[in-house]
Amino acid sequence: MNRPLIFRQAVIQDLPRLVPLFDSYREYFGQSKDPAAVERFLFEKFEHRESVIFIAEGEEAMAGFAQLYPSFSSLSLQRVWILNDFFISEPYRHRGTGRRLLQAVKEFATLTGAKGVELSVEHTNERAWRFYEMQGFVMDEEFRHYFWKI
Repeated sequence: MNRPLIFRQAVIQDLPRLVPLFDSYREYFGQSKDPAAVERFLFEKFEHRESVIFIAEGEEAMAGFAQLYPSFSSLSLQRVWILNDFFISEPYRHRGTGRRLLQAVKEFATLTGAKGVELSVEHTNERAWRFYEMQGFVMDEEFRHYFWKI
């Protein structure tokens, strides 16, 4: 019998089960599979406490993850969490998994006294726009975001 999904903060011991899901996420966005590089990358995030990862954990495999990076608002003197990576495995989509995982992220942001959670979505990903807006996110009309590529 399949147990219900568990939503929790990941720990370094989760790496063996998290790496394949993270690699699938990268592949979804056009990157080549590279489990060894993914493992090194995630290990460093845990080792140096550079990010916080939440997982949706099934009995057999990970169903999804959300990775947050800390940033800060100098004007409000508060932490801001950047939701940099968010992925739900295909069999778990359209079942409330993403909504529940995002709820865990929002609860964490609240508990840590953050100003809020910031994220970016591709201009063409209208499904993601609707999903985040349904979860209470509002598009920032005040600032135009820029990126300098090396």
